[in-house]
Amino acid sequence: MNVTEASVLRKTEREGKPCCEVKVRTDRPDSPELLVYFGPSRDNDFDLLAIVRKDAETVIDWFDNGLHNAYADVTIELFETSTMKTDWGRRETFKEQVLSQPGIRAGLGRLLGVSAEERR
Repeated sequence: MNVTEASVLRKTEREGKPCCEVKVRTDRPDSPELLVYFGPSRDNDFDLLAIVRKDAETVIDWFDNGLHNAYADVTIELFETSTMKTDWGRRETFKEQVLSQPGIRAGLGRLLGVSAEERR
């Protein structure tokens, strides 16, 4: 799966922790658009916290209702091997593809209050 486009949407929380939601387009037919959540990490970069697939069509779900089953967490599913373990190399590659898209690191840093100097 390759990232073709990404944009930072907003600051939010996951499990009580601050993070940012990033809309990601991929070349994968079964997951063309994903919501990826990033939080600050201890190594002054960003941790990939979760990946969510939105299954509802915008025409049907025009008010962006997150209260039903249109949002499925696919974090484990996307990087699971045949032995049911996480392929950390593929997961890290995906994370870096998202973070290397124009403006993503800067947008996350701005919303999460992490300066460019801190990330170096």
